[in-house]
Amino acid sequence: MEVVLDRDAFLKGLQMVSNIVEPRQTLPILANVLLEADGETMLITATDLEVGARVSIPATTSGKGAITIAARKLSEIVKELPAAKLTLKTQDGGAVSLRCAGSTYRLVGLGPEDFPPVVPAAPPAWLTVEAKTLREMLAQTGFAVSHDESRFALNGVLFVFQPKELRLIATDGHRLAVAVRGVGEGLSGVTGIVPRKAVSEIARVLGSSEDVQIAITENQFVLQMPNFVMTARLIEGQFPNWEAVVPKNHPGRLAISRGSLSSALRRVAVMADERNKPVKLSLAPAKLTLSAASADLGEAEEALDVEYSGQEVTIGFNGRYVLEALAPMEKDEVVFEFKDGLSPGLFKSGQDEGYRCVIMPMRI
Repeated sequence: MEVVLDRDAFLKGLQMVSNIVEPRQTLPILANVLLEADGETMLITATDLEVGARVSIPATTSGKGAITIAARKLSEIVKELPAAKLTLKTQDGGAVSLRCAGSTYRLVGLGPEDFPPVVPAAPPAWLTVEAKTLREMLAQTGFAVSHDESRFALNGVLFVFQPKELRLIATDGHRLAVAVRGVGEGLSGVTGIVPRKAVSEIARVLGSSEDVQIAITENQFVLQMPNFVMTARLIEGQFPNWEAVVPKNHPGRLAISRGSLSSALRRVAVMADERNKPVKLSLAPAKLTLSAASADLGEAEEALDVEYSGQEVTIGFNGRYVLEALAPMEKDEVVFEFKDGLSPGLFKSGQDEGYRCVIMPMRI
């Protein structure tokens, strides 16, 4: 096969799929991307058997054909080429010649026969959502996904499709993040746990203006947008009853500037123990005091004037957890709700953005 295509389009296509390729593979062909010429397009496909992606880019081709090339090296080469027309041509022995401007490369490839298929299952129905909305929801939940491989069901984001809304939930057992958005026409009662890697890849490739379609089948999550499709094998297992974790009534409530709270937390957390960043929040009428101490480093304290008239209470949190909960909020006012010093705290936006994060307290 011989393919002529634009270098910039080719690089963008490679960047959309090549992150899926793992540096170390048990199967050599999984370190490659599959290049397929078909008519006026070229398909670029990558997979690690759990997550797969395929992008279509315009090209001038002579006949059909396919070859697999090392993903990292191909991306490295194309990134350094000038913005010009690029020609790919297969050679005998499974090699590919690449020409662009005055540069010529010969790359050793592997035949496409053993490349695992990336075929989306046919979903019964699609949910259409704005890319910007989905990206915001992933930012509001992805940080809470567990990295503990022994708790497999927590290693992803739970997608819940409802008739009028879409819910995304993630938890690592120490905190729980929930993002809810209304949708015009939803799907009734469809759920699935999308793995952590797929979540990060979806967030990376989403634009800001287009609509995307998402769906869940019996064992697969599918996302598609113009000229692009991604599939992910759903995580098997039972996700915790997250609704029981979200506190319903909080006698304590504090509204505060997100910027002020974040800045103070970062300053105080410098002196917190590195392992779990314990920070103490002490509330008294009209004052919030943040403090952290370490036997090896010393201590820090900062007081903020706040509008609070409730009872005095002191509660400890992992400072990093609080900062990560505040980061995806778009509005400046944050509401902190609590029961007492030993109960979970709830952080949410003062203007309801459909987002909330529950964080378990620490004994400090």
